[in-house]
Amino acid sequence: MVRPALSASRGFDILELLALAPAQGLTLSDVARATGINPASCHAVLGVLCERGYIARDPASRRFTLGPLPVALGQSALAAQPLLERARSVADRMADETGLPVLISAAVGGDIVGIHVRSDPAGRLPGLLPGERRPMLPPLGAPFLAWAGDDAIEAWLAKAPAGEPREATDERRRGMAAIRARGCEVLVQSTATSRLASEMAALAAKGANGANGANDPGARFHTLGPKMALPEELEPERFYDISLIAAPVFNAAGVCLYNICLGPFPDPLDGAAIIALGEALMRACLEAMRATGPALQSPAQFQVTARRK
Repeated sequence: MVRPALSASRGFDILELLALAPAQGLTLSDVARATGINPASCHAVLGVLCERGYIARDPASRRFTLGPLPVALGQSALAAQPLLERARSVADRMADETGLPVLISAAVGGDIVGIHVRSDPAGRLPGLLPGERRPMLPPLGAPFLAWAGDDAIEAWLAKAPAGEPREATDERRRGMAAIRARGCEVLVQSTATSRLASEMAALAAKGANGANGANDPGARFHTLGPKMALPEELEPERFYDISLIAAPVFNAAGVCLYNICLGPFPDPLDGAAIIALGEALMRACLEAMRATGPALQSPAQFQVTARRK
């Protein structure tokens, strides 16, 4: 294992923090408090980053923001990462066509990192901001691992909090198989509030005899975690409270580098609409892969990648 360089780690921590506050910026005290770096060391690192153009300091407010250098690096990074550039292009198109929030996330080390975000017309954002990190611990990260092979899936499942019942692990394992079978992850809410909202939407659309709530006793779900459930089947006329739909973007070696996610959704949707959105998202991901080299030919072949590994 490479020994970490403390000053470099601190510099990256500061850059990632400022990426989460691009407009208002942060003071020295804000940065020191959020990163846990003592003020003297924080001041020194901030000075070097300012000198090199990675961050900028407003002399009036004394707040730090990202500087011009990350812009140049970002342009060069997109040129060096054609798959990401294509993924960003199709993600933006999905945002325009659906009017939904869109996120591109990446698997970086043991984290899920927000890479590219589009809000919906009402200003709603996905659950992850650009530069924001979340540990890839169960139940988070399922669509990145679903096609990675049994060893990788079992290693991920083993990172679940100690003391969880075996049934939870078995259920997540079945959930991963459901993601592979569908070609994308469809997460629904799993609370009483969500159930009532779904039933009300169904009543409004079809009348009392057509009500089919998301948690109707006849529905079968795989529960990954709190408020994270995968419907085993999407019934065209049943209403579901959707959190997100996520589809993978593989590189030429069949490794899932990115996920393109739609959501959150402002209103419950029926199964037919969810299926259509999932297929449109998978087609967009496949378009990005085909444009950058050897790629899969159809959503059904997402499953082939896992068998090869």
